[in-house]
Amino acid sequence: MGYKKILYIGGGIALIALLMKGNKAFAALTPNQQLRGCDPLGCGHFGAPRGTRTHQGIDIIATPGQDILSPITGKVNRIAYPYASDMSYKRLEIENEQYTVKIFYIAPAVPVGSVVMAGSKIAVAQNISAKHGASMINHVHIEVRNALGKLIDPTTLF
Repeated sequence: MGYKKILYIGGGIALIALLMKGNKAFAALTPNQQLRGCDPLGCGHFGAPRGTRTHQGIDIIATPGQDILSPITGKVNRIAYPYASDMSYKRLEIENEQYTVKIFYIAPAVPVGSVVMAGSKIAVAQNISAKHGASMINHVHIEVRNALGKLIDPTTLF
């Protein structure tokens, strides 16, 4: 990732800002990344209603078997199961100094403890519509927390 230093001088105050290339912190999960819109089973945007709760991440459209790429450079610290009653679906967690990223409905291609680079293959998409019905747009789900553990909207990071 390329960084640019920009010096702003105004009113005697200097501020040095580090900006990510393209002003985006994350690499795309898929080459032509698209947010899942709404289908009969719900919507894929951050904060979408989920019964008594809200959607804590975003859904990225993915074809079953499609390569999923790491959005950040970091260490794989956990592989888990999003559904206690269905161990066939998996979740991968990647962490660095700034973010903890959880990606759901994937078959991991990297082991726990490995260091992955942003943009490198980490998994393949599973078929989540097989669990919830053909009317659901197949997708992977991503949740992001900052270094303080606060949930943040991933939409702003891509």
